[in-house]
Amino acid sequence: MRRRLVLLLAVVAALALVWVALLLTRGDDDTVSSDPGPPVEVPVAGEDVVEVVVLVDGASDPDDVDRAVGLITDATRMWAGGLEGLQEDPRDLVVRTERLGSDAEHELVDPEVVFVVVDDTDTAGGALLRVVDRDGAECAAYEDVFALGAWRARSGFDSHHSLPEGTFDQDCGEPGPDAADACLAVNGTFVVGGVDPMEAFGLVGDELGHCLGASAGRAAGTRG
Repeated sequence: MRRRLVLLLAVVAALALVWVALLLTRGDDDTVSSDPGPPVEVPVAGEDVVEVVVLVDGASDPDDVDRAVGLITDATRMWAGGLEGLQEDPRDLVVRTERLGSDAEHELVDPEVVFVVVDDTDTAGGALLRVVDRDGAECAAYEDVFALGAWRARSGFDSHHSLPEGTFDQDCGEPGPDAADACLAVNGTFVVGGVDPMEAFGLVGDELGHCLGASAGRAAGTRG
């Protein structure tokens, strides 16, 4: 009898943990809690914040967008927890989502980590992304930002998993904390029914780890 009671209590506790996890992941309107809606003020270099900007095509399937934002948010939380045990004074990690029109021209000011949710079937089309420094000087411009084929054609694009994803390191200005360098992670594995969820989460975590390492190198005045 005592064994059955202990087992029942364990099951109830497990269900309670799952319920709490769902509340932390979803908002009151069943949307991903990491998507704050309107753009917020972007933290400038030097603050103890690394902002992960997620760019999504406004015409994308909402289910795919929610899946992408959820995976990126969960991976960011995972890295935040890990860095707390590795660094004495780790920088805070925050996620901000921006939805772009398919033919829009969009500008990011001095970003550090950018996730681009791409269409792995497209070679052209999509928004134009401009990256500028804090003084407004343009560092780079990326046409067809949501087309994986356009990224694959760029020199320096690194994809080593034989999947529709990869990373791109942008160098701008002299090395150091004031340089408007950025790390862009490009991923087209978020389509529902595509890549296995565990594999998709592993890919996002790997890409985020690369970009966080590049960000740490910039803060130290070096480039990897």
